Amino acid sequence: MVKLDKQKIAAIVPALNEEANVGRVLKVLLGYKGIEEVILVDDGSTDKTAEIGVKLGVKVVRLSKIGGSGKGNAMKQGVMATDADIVVFFDADLIGLTEEHISALIKPMLDEGIEMCVGLRGRLMGLPQLIAKIDPLMAIGGERAVRRRLFKSIPDKLIGGFMVESALNYYCLAKKLSVKYVVLKNIGMVIKEKKWGLVRGFSSRIKMFCQIIKIRLIIIFNKNEFIQKDNAR
Repeated sequence: MVKLDKQKIAAIVPALNEEANVGRVLKVLLGYKGIEEVILVDDGSTDKTAEIGVKLGVKVVRLSKIGGSGKGNAMKQGVMATDADIVVFFDADLIGLTEEHISALIKPMLDEGIEMCVGLRGRLMGLPQLIAKIDPLMAIGGERAVRRRLFKSIPDKLIGGFMVESALNYYCLAKKLSVKYVVLKNIGMVIKEKKWGLVRGFSSRIKMFCQIIKIRLIIIFNKNEFIQKDNAR
């Protein structure tokens, strides 16, 4: 195993109208000794999401666009708000997050020196793991640890919406960077239909799936952007 020098680790939680859920996620992250900074990115919430973060004492980044600027941009703003070597992303509506889950994401980064560690939720009889093995671009779990410099290598035009996670996967694949997939057992999330109602929740789910399908083509047609970004650094 490769032991690296002390590296600063920050946890980033992008959230939009998650006052009912975000508190329990932030509390678990605050209790984990290996994380030096917890950042809540309030993506234009109209509820008390930001106030909960302030009350718990985490760093809160407030984005002004009401209704949300997109998950990818929220993740980017969180990265820009820290100088941490490693950033670890967590969805704001997780159920069952534990310190063991956090360790599963962070330890490979520290002990093995890998570039990215993606958490796959242990459900549906191992389907997420199978999908990631067949098609790494589809490993789009919201829980992942990434080296900050790697995230900053992703072109801005490929960060919008849910595109950023597939863009990170593609970048690592194209550059042959080391990536590890870990199974996060007994972790779930509040389904969209429960949070927003049947019609709005289902509509949001369909929109997300359409974005995921479209992402592959966008990344393929913009693959030269990755090379140009690297040359410009």
